Order: sequence, then C-alpha cells, then structure tokens
Amino acid sequence: MATHYAQGTLIWVKHDEEVWMQAEIVTSNDKEIIVKTAEDPNGRVVLAPNEPVFLRTSDVFTTEGLSVLDDLTQLTHLHEPAVLSSLQNRFDIDKIYTFTGPILIAVNPFKIISGLYEDEVLQSFITTKPTPKPHVFNTSNSSYRGICDRRKSQTVLISGESGAGKTETTKHVMKFLACAGSHDGKVTAVEKQVLESNPLLEAFGNARTLRNDNSSRFGKFIELQFQAPPGSQSIHQPGMSGENLRLCGARIRHYLLEKVRVCEQQEGERNYHIFYEACAAAASLAAGSKTYQFPKVMKKEKVKAEMEVDLEGFAELSNFAYLTRSTCTTLKDQDDITFFEYRINAMQTIGISPEDMGEILHMIAAVLNIGNIKYDATNGSEGSAIMSECSANVAVAEKLLGISSGSLEQALCNQTRVTRDGKIHSPLNVRQAADNRDALARALYGIVFNFIVSVANRSIGFIEDVKLFVGVLDIFGFECFKMNSFEQLCINFTNERLQQFFNSFVFKLEEQLYEREGIPWDALDFPDNQDSVQLIEAKTTGVFSMLDEECIVPNGSDQGFCNKLMKQHKGHRRFDEIKTKPTWFVIKHFAGPVSYCTDSFLDKNRDQLSNDLIECMGGSANQFVAKVFRDDIKFADVLNKDASQDAKVGGKKKKIYTVSSEFKDQLASLMDVVDLTEPHFIRCIKPNQQNVPDIFDRKGVTEQLRYGGVLQVVQVSRAGYPVRINHQECWDDYKVIGQHKVVSELKHIDDNKIRAQKLLEHLNTELNIPAAKNGKSWAVGKTLVFFKQTAYERVKFARNELLIKSTTLIQAAWRGKTQRQKFIAMRLFTRHVQALIRSKQAQTELRHKRAENSAVKIQAQARARLARAKYKDILQKIIKIQALRRGLMGRRYAKEYKRHTKAAKIQALVKGKKDQKIYDALKESVVVAQQRWRMKHAKAQMRKLKQEAKEVGALMAKAQKQQEQAAEMRKQNEEMEAHQLQLQSEKKTLQAKVKSLEDTLEEMGTKYEELKEGAAQAAKLAADNSKMVVEAEKMEGLNKALAEKDEELAKLKQELQEIKVQFAKQEESLKAAEANYQQLLRSTAMQSVGGSGGQVAPAQSQAGRANRSNRNVFIQLVGAQGVGKTSLLSSLIDEHDPQAKNNFDEQKNNLMVHQQIQIGERPVKFLDCSGNQRASHLVKEWFARSQWVFVIYSLTDPKSYEKALELMKDARQAGAGVVLYANKFNVNQGQQVEVSVQEAHDKASQLGAYSVEGVSLTDSVKFVASQSDQDVPDSSQEAGASNQGPGSPDGGKRSSISAAIDSVKSWFGGPQDRGKAGTGVLRPSLKGTKAMKQARPNADHNADLRPVQELQDSESAVTCICFGQERLHRTYILLATASKDGTVVVYRCYRTEMEIASLPPEDFRQNDSSTAPPPADHSNIAVHSRLVGHSRAITSIFFNLLEDQLVTTSIDKSVRFWNVDSGEMLKVFTDSSPVPVASFLPFNPQVFVAANSNAVLRLVNVQNGMVLQKLKVETEVRALKFDDTGLFLLAGTKSGSIHVLEATDSNALKFKFKVQLARGGVTCIAFVPAAYGQPPCLLVNTSDSSATIIDCTYGPPAGVLTNLAVRHRVRVAHSLLPLKCCYSPSGQGYLISGSEDKEVYIYSLAKGANYKMNYLKHHQVPVVAVAVNLQDTLLASADSLGRVVLWRRMDFSHLQE
Repeated sequence: MATHYAQGTLIWVKHDEEVWMQAEIVTSNDKEIIVKTAEDPNGRVVLAPNEPVFLRTSDVFTTEGLSVLDDLTQLTHLHEPAVLSSLQNRFDIDKIYTFTGPILIAVNPFKIISGLYEDEVLQSFITTKPTPKPHVFNTSNSSYRGICDRRKSQTVLISGESGAGKTETTKHVMKFLACAGSHDGKVTAVEKQVLESNPLLEAFGNARTLRNDNSSRFGKFIELQFQAPPGSQSIHQPGMSGENLRLCGARIRHYLLEKVRVCEQQEGERNYHIFYEACAAAASLAAGSKTYQFPKVMKKEKVKAEMEVDLEGFAELSNFAYLTRSTCTTLKDQDDITFFEYRINAMQTIGISPEDMGEILHMIAAVLNIGNIKYDATNGSEGSAIMSECSANVAVAEKLLGISSGSLEQALCNQTRVTRDGKIHSPLNVRQAADNRDALARALYGIVFNFIVSVANRSIGFIEDVKLFVGVLDIFGFECFKMNSFEQLCINFTNERLQQFFNSFVFKLEEQLYEREGIPWDALDFPDNQDSVQLIEAKTTGVFSMLDEECIVPNGSDQGFCNKLMKQHKGHRRFDEIKTKPTWFVIKHFAGPVSYCTDSFLDKNRDQLSNDLIECMGGSANQFVAKVFRDDIKFADVLNKDASQDAKVGGKKKKIYTVSSEFKDQLASLMDVVDLTEPHFIRCIKPNQQNVPDIFDRKGVTEQLRYGGVLQVVQVSRAGYPVRINHQECWDDYKVIGQHKVVSELKHIDDNKIRAQKLLEHLNTELNIPAAKNGKSWAVGKTLVFFKQTAYERVKFARNELLIKSTTLIQAAWRGKTQRQKFIAMRLFTRHVQALIRSKQAQTELRHKRAENSAVKIQAQARARLARAKYKDILQKIIKIQALRRGLMGRRYAKEYKRHTKAAKIQALVKGKKDQKIYDALKESVVVAQQRWRMKHAKAQMRKLKQEAKEVGALMAKAQKQQEQAAEMRKQNEEMEAHQLQLQSEKKTLQAKVKSLEDTLEEMGTKYEELKEGAAQAAKLAADNSKMVVEAEKMEGLNKALAEKDEELAKLKQELQEIKVQFAKQEESLKAAEANYQQLLRSTAMQSVGGSGGQVAPAQSQAGRANRSNRNVFIQLVGAQGVGKTSLLSSLIDEHDPQAKNNFDEQKNNLMVHQQIQIGERPVKFLDCSGNQRASHLVKEWFARSQWVFVIYSLTDPKSYEKALELMKDARQAGAGVVLYANKFNVNQGQQVEVSVQEAHDKASQLGAYSVEGVSLTDSVKFVASQSDQDVPDSSQEAGASNQGPGSPDGGKRSSISAAIDSVKSWFGGPQDRGKAGTGVLRPSLKGTKAMKQARPNADHNADLRPVQELQDSESAVTCICFGQERLHRTYILLATASKDGTVVVYRCYRTEMEIASLPPEDFRQNDSSTAPPPADHSNIAVHSRLVGHSRAITSIFFNLLEDQLVTTSIDKSVRFWNVDSGEMLKVFTDSSPVPVASFLPFNPQVFVAANSNAVLRLVNVQNGMVLQKLKVETEVRALKFDDTGLFLLAGTKSGSIHVLEATDSNALKFKFKVQLARGGVTCIAFVPAAYGQPPCLLVNTSDSSATIIDCTYGPPAGVLTNLAVRHRVRVAHSLLPLKCCYSPSGQGYLISGSEDKEVYIYSLAKGANYKMNYLKHHQVPVVAVAVNLQDTLLASADSLGRVVLWRRMDFSHLQE
C-alpha cells in the first residue's frame, strides 16, 4: 500500500543533475503522487508510488542566515538528501568541517581559508573541555584527551578519494598531536622528526594523478607514542581529566605501495615526485658536474647541515623513458628544485646519514637508467639482447648498483631453471625480458621505499614498553572505475573491513543510546557487511585464497581463476557475473556493486622477481644494495640458501609470499591494533573534479558519501528509530490532532515524559498507527521520543491534514469579512457617485441658461458689425474711383519717362563696349609679358638654388631665408592689422553716412506725406458737387511737384540700397581679413610650438573631454595614395615610441590601422587610413569619431591636393579639427613644386583649418596635443556662433533664464500645493508648443509626458540602467546602461533650462565653470565613456557612494569597478558562480555585499578583496536594497521571499526575519521613505505578473525594522524577464515599472487614488528596466532590443489660454 502524504508536505525528489531537489506535495493517492518542484513552482511532476521520496523540514534561520547544524545527526530527518543539502550549505559559507555522529566530514575547499589553521586556533583546541565545534583539531584533541584522561590508545581513521585532502588532514592531525604533546609549546627533536616524515614519504610515495597533484599512492598507519613527563608522580583516575602526556616516539607502517606506477602512467599523470625533483636538481648543475651543493634555495640557518649530494645517474627528465610516458612533467606553482632541498632537509632531520642518502639516490637513478633499456630479438625471436645504444644506461645502472659488467644483461635476458639434472639456462624473448626489466625497477623502488620507512622508524624511535599511542590511519578510499583491477579489489577490501569496524562501533553507540534512554530495541534492524568481508577473505573459498591457489597451480590463468570464482560463489547475494564479459566478476560492496576485470590478476598477485635478478642484486659489490635485498623477506629464501635448506630439514613448509596474502596479513594486523583502540573517523570529500574552489558538485559528493560510508552511518544510526524529537516538541506538534477532552486532561501533567507517553498512547488508538515487525513503532525515552518511519509519517500526515482544514476555515472567514467590507464600500461609493451625477445635471442646466443670454448679446453685436461693414464698403468704392483717375494720369507720365531713360542706357552700353575691347587687349598683353618675365626669373632662381644646394653653406642660407620669411610674415601681420584698422575706420564712416541718409530719407518721407495729404484734399474738392470749377493750372502744378518728389525719393532709396550693399561687402571683407589674420596667428603659433619643442599636455581639460567624449581617435591621417602618410607615421614612431614599431609594421598593410604612440607623457591614438578609393566611405565615417584629422598631400602632386581639399571639407563638416599638411619629401628630393602653398593656406583659412608644410609630423602633433578642445575650431560651434547676432548673447540669455524661473514657479507651487495627487508623474522640464497643448487630452495628466530622445548602442538587450553624478555637474547628469552582451555605455544627459533654473545653488558650491554650457537642444546626448570587460550579461549596475566609480555585476562570475570618466577597469572580484546583484554598505564604503547563484551573500573588503563574512540563504538572491536608515538590508530571492538583514556593524550582517512574498522570484526592490502620511514602503517586482507595495514597520524598539506587510498588489505583465521598477516622488508618489507587454506601467501611490494605472506606449518589445533621476524630471526606459527612451514632461504655463 502506497504511503499517503498530506497536501503541502515538504519532500525531496530525485533529480538528474542535482541528485535531489526540493519539492512539495500537491496531491497524493494510491496510484500517483503529484508534486511541484523548487525548479518550476508552476509546473507539476507526477511520481509513481514506489519512487523514492524523503521528507524535508522547512528552512530555519538564525542570525547567521540559513541554519547549518554542526552535527547532522541533530537533523529531524536524517537521510541522503538532508546530509547532501546540509554539507553544501556549510561549504558555501566556508564551513568545511561537519560532524555526522562520530564521523568528521572534511570537504576540501581547494583554497586557503583565513583563520582556520593558525597557531592561535590550534592552541585554542588544546583544552580539557570538549567543544561541539567541528574541526580537525577538535577530533585530534578528542583522541589526545582519550589517552590523557582515559589512558586508552586512540586511532584517527582518515579516508577519502584521491584529491579529497587526506594527506593535508593527516598533516594537521600530526601537527596538533605534536604540539599538544610538546613541553610548553617547544618542539623537540622527536616532534620535528615526526612532522618531517610526512614530506619525505610524500616524495617517495605521492604522485600526480588525474584527480590530484599530490595523491598518496600507499596507505600508512602512523603510531604516535605518548607517556607522562619524567618525574610525574600523579595517580590517574579513569574517567577524570589527567595530565598532559608527552610525545616520546613514533612508528610508521605502510600498505600496498603502487609500484606499477614506476613503469606505467596514464596521460596527464606523473611518476613519483622524487624522480622529477632529483632530475631538476641534476639539470641545474654545470655540464660535467655530478655534485649538488646543498643548500642553494633554502636559507643555511634553516637546514641542519650543509652537504654535497651525489646526483650521478640523473639528467634531464626527457632522457628517461619512465618519466616521458605522459606529457605532464611539471606541477602548477611548484619548483622541483626547492622541493628537492626540502626532501634532503627532511632526511637530515629524521636522521638518515649522508652515506645512506647517496645510496638511496643511486638506487633511484638506477631505476631510471634501467627503464631506458631496450631489446633486440635474437635466435629467431626466441632470445633477446640489449640494444647497443642502451649500453651507456646499462653501464650506469651496473655502476650505481655495484654489479659486475655484463651480469645485468645476463640476468635480464636469461632464465635459470633448476632440475634434477642441474641448472638449465634458457633465453627470454623480448616481451619476457621487458617484463623482467620492469619487475626489477619495481622491486628496486619498493625496497628503497621500505628502507626509508624503516630508517625513519629507527631514527624517530619506537619504545616497546610504551603502550599508549594515537594511531593516524591515512588510507585510500573506496574506488570504482570503468576498469577495476587487483589494486581496486585490495583497496575496496580494506574499506569493507573498516566499514565493518565502523558499523560495529556505531552499533555500540546506538546500543548505549537506547540503554541510556531506557527503550527496547532490536539488533536485527541494523545492517551488517560480514558476508561481503567473508566473500573476499574466507580461508578456502575467499577471493584472495582462490587467487593464491591459482597462482600455485601449474598453468594457472586469469580466465581459470574467474571461472572458479563463478562456480564457487554462484548464487551468493554479494557476488554476480557479467555474461557478456567472461573474465569479469562483480562484488556488491557496502558502497555499491563494483565490476572487476581479472586480466593480470595472477601476475600482480605474484609480483615475482626472477631468481637470476635476485642473485645478481644479492651478489652486488655495493654492501648497501646487497644488504637491503638480503634483509627483504621475499628474497631471503633465494639469497640465504643455507637457511632455506635448514628449514627444509627441520620439516617446516616453505611459505609462498603473494601480494594478497601479505596485504591480508597486514590488514589483519592493523585491524587487531585498531580494535583495541578508541576510533575517531574523518571522511575527506572532494567537492568537484576540477580542483577549483567554491564549486560543489552534488553528483560527485553523493557518490563519495555513499562510498565513504557516511550514509551508512545514517542507515545505522536511524535503523531502529529514525526520527527523534524531544518531549516538549512532541507535545507541541501533535496535541492538536488528539481529542480535545484528552488533551485538556493531559495539559495538567507537569512531567513532559509522562505527558508525551499518554498522548502517543491516545494517538496510537485514535490514528490506528501500525505496529512494527519487531516491537513498537514508537517509544518514549528519558529525554527523547523515538519514532519508526511509518509511525512518524502517520502522525505527520494527520497533523498536516488538520492544518489544511483549519487554514481553509480561516481563509473562508477572512474572505467573507473582506467581501462584506467591500460591499459596504461599494454602497458608499454608489451614493457618492449619484450625488455627483445630480450635481452635474444642475450645472448643465445653469450653463444652458447662460448660453441663451450670451446669444442675445452676440446677435446685437453682429448686427452692429454688419452696419459698420456696409458703411466701409461704400467709402471704399469712392476711394477706388479716385485711384483710377490718378492712375491714368500717372501712366501717361511714366510712358514718356521710360522712353527717354532707355535711350540713355543704349548710348552708355555702346560707349562702354568700345572701351572694354581696348582694355581686354591691353590686359592680355600685360599678362603674357608678366608670365614670360616670371618664367625667366624662376629659371634663374632655380639654377641659383641648385648651385647653392651643392655648397656647404646652403644650410646657413636656408636658415637665413627662414628668418626673412618670418620677418616677412611679421610684416604681413602688421599690414593686416593696419588694413583691419583702416577697414574699421571706413566702416565707422559708412555707418555715419548711412545714418545721415536715413535722416534725409525720413525728412523726405515727411514731405511726401504732406504732399499726399494736399493732393487728397484737392481730390476731395474736385469731388464736391458744390465746387464744379477748379483751376487747371493749379492741379497740374501739384501733380508735377508730386512727380518730382516721387522721382527724388526713388533716387534716394536706390542710393541708400547701393550704400548698404557696399557696406555689407566691406563687412564681409573685414570678417575674411580677420579670419585670415587669426589663421595666420594660429599657423605662426603652430610653428613656434613645434620649433620650440613644446611638451605634450598630459591630459585634456574637463571641457575638452566634454566636447570630445564621443571621439575616441585623437589624430586621423587621411589623403590620396602615395602621399607618404605611412612613412610620416613610421618616422614619428621611430622618434617617440620605438617599442610600438613591431606592431605597426605588422598592421601597416591594412586599410585602416589603429596605433597608440607615447608622445612625451601622453599616449596618443592614431588612425592611419588608406587612400584606396574603395575605402573612402569608411574613412569619412571616422571623421565624426576623431578629434583631429591630418589631411596630407604632396607639393608635387596637384591631384593629391584636390583630394585633400575634398577631404578637408568633409572633415570640417563632421566637426573635427583639421590640419592640411603638405609633405615636402619629394621637393627635398629635387622634384618641382606644382601646388600653390599660399592658395592652400587661403583654403584652409576659409574652412577654419591649419595649413603647414614639412617632412615630420612631430611639430604638428605636439601643437594639436597642447591645444585644449575648446580652442579646436569646430564647425558646429561656428554654426552656432553665426546664428547669434552681435551684442545679443547676454541680454537674450538673461531673459530666457528669467522666463524659465517664472515658468518653474508654476509647477513648484507653494507649500500648500505640494503633494497634490493630480500633477502627474515627473516634474515639467521642457516647454511645450501651442500645437502640442491643443493636441493633448484635457483629463490625462500623463499626456504631457513625451519621449524626447531614443538611444541605441547595440542590438543586445539592455538589462539595467541607472542615473548618477546628479550633484556633481550643474549642466548634465550621467545615465549608465548595461547590456546582455556585457558592454556598459555611460551617457551624458544635458539639463534643460528649466532644470537648471530649479537647481538649488547650495548643491553646486564647487566651481563648475570648466564644464561646457548646455547645448540649446535638450536632446543632445553625448557618450561619456564606454566600459568593456564583461564577457556575459550584466545583472546589476550602480555608482559607488562618491559617484566617481561605477560597479557592475555579471553572469561571468565577477564584480568589476570602473572609472566613470576614463572607462578604465580599476578592480575585479571573482566568484565561483554568477553574481546577480551587489550593494555597498552605507556606513562603510570600503565594504560591499554581493550575492551569487549558490545562495550565498558575501561581504567583501574593496581594498584587499578579503571576504569578511559569508551568509547562506535558501535560494539565490536577485535583488538587494538598503532602507533609508542604512541599517537594514532587504534581499529578494528567486523563490519570492524577502530576507531582512541587519548591518550591526561596518563589517557584518545578521539575519533578522524572512517574509514569503510571492510564488515568483523577486527581480527588483525600491525603497520609498515615509511621506504624505504614509509609512515607508517597498516597491517589489516579482515574476508572478505583479508588483507589490509593502509597508515597513519600525519598532519597538524604535528604529528597528520589525515587520513587512503587504499593502497592495498591482498587475504588471511579468513572468520571464528580470524586470526593474523605480519610484517617482511627484505628487504623492508613483510606482513605475517595465513590462513584457511593451508598455511602461505607472501606478499612483496617493491616498484615495485607488492605485490608478496609466501606461506609456512607445516601445515595440518588452520594457526591461526603468529609472528616474534624482531631480524627478527625466525618466529612462530600456527594452530588450537595446533601445533606451528618455521621457520628459512638457510645460505649457508660458502659453496664454
């Protein structure tokens, strides 16, 4: 029957990647279980009833964050997923040690954790009082107190896979025991020898493997002996704290050295360390030298004695075959020579004599030389012989081993068999000889290793009389690979024996616990692996015994051994076979099944060396070599034949030694020793296979927990009663499911145990709890209540079911109450609406009556207007008749006048044409004469110049000429100044004349008006019927006088117009002359700066940076092909920055080459552009990105000059400074000048450019570099200047500012106007037009909000934006935008006049005069800087507290600090996983808090990068925000909760409480301070399509954030993207949020506004981020296509209604 779970039960379910994942029960029945996982809360997963499901407790938080218990046995539910999750939580906050009952779990951090192993920490653990803190020193101290207090030997068992940190843990244990056992903290010789034995054994027994750079390839058991100090007479009482014992001796035992590594290594692995270290030391010697002077690297005062080390036989490691089987020959961050000296020092410390050191190194060198031996086949491939090229290695090996010449080859290539007839010598083939060679190498190395261990034991000293010791067992962990062989079987058998010992130990602890609690228990509940141990070690049928037997049987084979195993153990529950692999078998170990391949089992088990080689080595002339072979028990039978014969005569059977039997005996001896001691277990865990810090591979760790027996302790510990809670907790949790009457009676019982007992008895009957097979399903002990799993699930289910029912009732009551309140409110609102409608109707009737009255008045006015119009029409007709008469008379006069005028013009044209012909002929003759004379003069001058060029004094003449030219230019300057003064004088004269003519014209106009009035009066008289007779002469006279005056007036107007034209021409000429003069001054200045060798300005001014922020190239070189641009740049590099020449030469053939050259103290960026016509459009595009453009042409090529003029115009139009540079190289080579230099100067002057000539760019570059950007001629600035009339700037500017101030007053209002809800989001900052005002809806306040600018730097989505530096510059603020592709662009947003007028002066006390004035166009946005460095999406961006740096976090696992102005990356902090968000501590700007995707908050010191604190939460933190007090940090998580953390001091955070907000993840938090009678609140975006307003409650005590309560939720389209929100303080506040439906949502937070929603439409894709500036005048919104839109509110107060 399937287990039923209540809805909402927290569980763990299987997961492919995470192994176990958090989930929650939705429904449960007999057929299926439906759950929702933490990975997809909105999805549903269907599980079968038989799938593994484990109960999970809810997360518990302490002040340090997520609760992580020091001892996992204290968990309510102790199983694999709970252990795995707890270990990961502790690992994430650098707590690498954890207790699991008697086991200390140590997770290798692969980094140095400060404050973990310091001497002060070690001393703090040397105490008689036990501490519950998990630490390797704590376990070490427990073992030390065991021998001191209880006088019983101890054992520390350390296990784990390669790379898990066993060796380092062993070092820490030995270090602690040595320090604890020393006298007054002073380390004696014994302690030194014990500590130095570790590095020595590491050199000969450790190697690099695929998993670890320093992997122990042997097991060791170190016995550290302790005894009471001399003279101590204290009597020890068992169980009492005794005195501290002293370390007095030690002994090392080793097991199963991996000798096969000497000959074979996989790719990526190394041989034993000593080989590489000795070869490195030999390679450092001079040629021919074999003696190493020790020490060379270590300080002499730190070594015991100086000595000479004989390294004969060693050489470069590439010379040895055994060291080149793998390409890996070095270790990261390790110097082999340094470590070689450490090994020599260790040998000295332990007490190995110099002679023995030399013999050890000689045997190691012999092993390497033997490995170089190769064979040739002889006698038809039946025999073998050593190749001649290997003779040198053979000779060296024979010399080092003391063997006679030729005997080694004889022993390697032949085999001696003893028969009845005598000895038979038979040759060996190449393969057999090679096996002999490798067997000899392994034997030699194994003997050396045994000797080192024995010498170390003798030197340290093992006292047989002392029985108290602490054993440290560093043993290999359980191994399971794709290919498992004999070594893995031995290793796993060792772990089986240790696990059996461990099970029995834990079983005893459980037995003691049950007896102490006084509850019954059944031993059958506990697991046992005795059958697995017996399968391997049984005397006759065990795997090892059958393997030994097969080794003895003639013609025994691996296949035969495997067949016998299958036949013997078929049907055994721990044994299995693989039918598709006949040579494989399977043993089901405690940690899981392992498949073994029997290939080479027999050879590895025998590990035999031929008798010929044994006799060869035993007969060595080297006494050391002969002795170590004769002392080895495996070779004693062959070498000590007399003793063997005596043993046979005595009837003793000769014992055959195999690896398995020897190993089994050693293990049995070890277990005999361990069984007599008190054990302490340390399981080392490797968190990932990459050996990198801060990465926790759940799959790999789970396998190690299973293999290491950690989960076995869980099984053993909870086999009887897996769930244990205290009495009070049992009563509090389960009293609610009992009958009310029974519970009421039990309340009065004071004894918690009796009360819990009676409650469970009642529940047992009430819930029908099933009984266990071997007793009760629950039991009440003295301090705890114990449950079987079925009983616990039954009561848990009943409690959850009751909670669900109660919750439903509470929800129903609450919903009914809220609906009733809603109905009352709706009724009240309906009445109010009705009153408003009636009021509206009354107002309408009143307006109708007013309209009728107004209509009557309008009609009266209309009739009067019609009468006036009729009168005016009659009057107009009379005037028209008069005009017709006058026109007739005037046309007659005009016709006669035109005839006379045209005749005069014809006469003038005929006369002028005759004179013009004469003048043209004369001019042509003069020009021809001038050309011939100049040609003659030029030729004479050329001949003279050529003659001077040949003379030695030509240079002096040239210098003199330059001085004359300079004098001439100064003279020209003076003449231009005089001409300018003359023009100014003429200008004044003309102005006076114009004024006089205007006065005359005004006077004539007055007379004309008088005459006109007289003529009108005369016409009136003529029209009068009463005066029919008028004097004709008088009328004619008046008409004539009027005509004369008209003619005189026309002449005066024509003369005035001619004077004005002349005046304009003179003014233009004056401007041109002034421009030429200024250009001449600039050219003179350029020559003076270049000639004087002026230094380059190290940095531009702030104004220069402001004007040129979007121009990232300083100088761009352009021009036609072949004008020498590249040669000029090459010469410049040779002169100033030769180091950049190589890079320039590599790229100079490209169309466009970027080059940075160090000119003086400043790096200058050049862009060398090709003159290729196809690249012209690319060249012109860069004009807008360059500060200066050098247009280069050749004085001998007119076409290049024409091209230069065209490029110069384009560059000036793009706003760049231009230098027209004439290359004189060809002229200096003797070619003729074909371009007018004066004309080039004039053209450059007209366009505001510089014109220079030369053969080097140095002077020109220095000049432009010394100029500030404000002095650079800019076409855009010139255009702006030309639009302003003379004398207008100050007055107009003052009036505009006054108008802006007046308009700002309307939206600032008085104190009584502030806080009105109807003003709309944002404050007005831009004046609107009349058309815009007419087009806007009257009722919509947000209609005045308009998009004014759109920015786009790339098509990658913008992830976040923020404003900054709002109080540093009066004229602009900064807007930083970050993208999905990792780029950051900082824009400069210039303030409008309205914004500047509203700025308080006290906010800008610093002098901001260097900042460029704001442009007239508000939409002018400049790129301030670009920040390039991130490789993946940026997750958050913010300015530091001083706003001089920008901080970014990214998915690329880094936090980066940038200089805002230069874009330079200042600092980088890396993490082990993506960083979603970070924030500075308000009261400590040197510390920031960053969250990573491992659900860890880190406090990091900005200065040194030190991690000050790690705080674990249940899931990834995606939003961080401090409140306005700066004391409380609000952290929003992926699961939709908000954690409140208190910044108690400047370097630490403490967890306060947690609020579950929503089902979707929190993506943004904005804090809103208290205002308008509202408490402070949070604006929170969550991915469940909502934004939430949360009230913050402070106190009691005052100032402490105690609660977060949801005020209201509003809808926002948000489910996938990490949307951002912001706050606008306009009115009574607005919530502004992006959305996935392409709109910007705006919700009013004002009281009574009912969270009215408005939205802004402009984007075509989802809006990801929004931000409002501090002044609340500018809104920025960014979308997923990379567009950033800027919004402003229009102001219409300046327009009349």
